[in-house]
Amino acid sequence: MNKARIKWIAFRSLVCCSLMAIASINFADEDHLRMMVLGNYLLIGKSPDSTQTYYGKIQIHSEGDAMAVVRDIDGVITKGTAAIEPALAGDARVLRIRFTESGVYYEETCLISSDLDNYARISCYLYQPYIQTDNPGLEALFYDHNAN
Repeated sequence: MNKARIKWIAFRSLVCCSLMAIASINFADEDHLRMMVLGNYLLIGKSPDSTQTYYGKIQIHSEGDAMAVVRDIDGVITKGTAAIEPALAGDARVLRIRFTESGVYYEETCLISSDLDNYARISCYLYQPYIQTDNPGLEALFYDHNAN
């Protein structure tokens, strides 16, 4: 085998190994975020186009391969879905929560960080997809240490 062919094979092997490493890191990162966000949270928020604040609880749990949410705001129980999804052309991962409340479909795009105890701290923009607003809703989720 000539040197050029050996270099070409080595280069292709390096590219393949690099791509597999990047894919496994992205998968591990998404899996880590998914495990990190599962749990019970206290919720403080405000609705889109409103200045009224509200308080409640939200549970994010696994349902098979998917995630589900149960929201309890002022005794109104709402169920929805959650997923870790790409944002910013794939450069970031966000938690996306979707639910219908009083016949209105909502979506939240949430940033995930950790608090000082390494629990998830989640901050969200709450909105109706494809409906323009200058005043989106906001929700902050704090891990509920007192939940069962």
